[in-house]
Amino acid sequence: MASAAVLDRHLVVWRDPAVLPFAWRGLLPLIALAIATLFALVPFARNAIQATVQHEIHQQLIVAGSGWASVAVHGQAVTLGGIAPSAAAGAAALQLARTAGCPTWLGARTCATSVTAAFTIEEPAPPPAAAPAAAPVHGEAPPAHLTRQGCDQSLAAILAGEQIVFASGSAKIDPRSSTVLDQLAHQVRACPGAIRIEGYTDTVGRGRVNQHLSEARAAAVRQALISRGISPKRLSAKGYGARRAIADNGTEAGRAQNRRIELHSIPAK
Repeated sequence: MASAAVLDRHLVVWRDPAVLPFAWRGLLPLIALAIATLFALVPFARNAIQATVQHEIHQQLIVAGSGWASVAVHGQAVTLGGIAPSAAAGAAALQLARTAGCPTWLGARTCATSVTAAFTIEEPAPPPAAAPAAAPVHGEAPPAHLTRQGCDQSLAAILAGEQIVFASGSAKIDPRSSTVLDQLAHQVRACPGAIRIEGYTDTVGRGRVNQHLSEARAAAVRQALISRGISPKRLSAKGYGARRAIADNGTEAGRAQNRRIELHSIPAK
């Protein structure tokens, strides 16, 4: 009888590989994409925050009459530049910038973590040399005494030829306007009674900001005339913002005409 070898049979069971390792490998590109997006968004968010801080602080400085100050922002560190009209004005601008609030999701919060000053203090104008009140300007003869109507016409004629120029968004008078201010001071000496200096703006920007800017510019012209020998008791300043437009605010030429200073003779009190 022939013998035969018998081999034990083994049960072979097929199992699918674990899914989890492959799933994680599939998520790797998504993770890399998320990291790349984060790196792209962080600078954008930082720039957006810096722009908000700069805008809010600058607008609040303008409203407070410190539009002369420039604002530089790095992160949440702020540096004020420009030329301060006085040490007190510089200190006031610095304090305002340190306490200025910016809108956030959680409400208004202090804009800056640190504020430093890099501005200079404007040297005070030397007192006028002793001379008669009606001393001629640039060799001109003293003006003849005028009526109120004649005074208004003369002042309007000077400003029709050349308006007083200010730095953009500021009450700082451009040095190029020194000549027209000399002419105005010369003419004011011949005017009877008091003089009201009126400031006007165009309609660009918020109404409250324009109102404060017009007031600050009128006050700056008043100070410039006082420094030229005009008695402070004769001068008053008032701002009207964008009210009383004399041209179309829808055009650049019209807006340029509406950004103006006017001087008017008023009865002395």
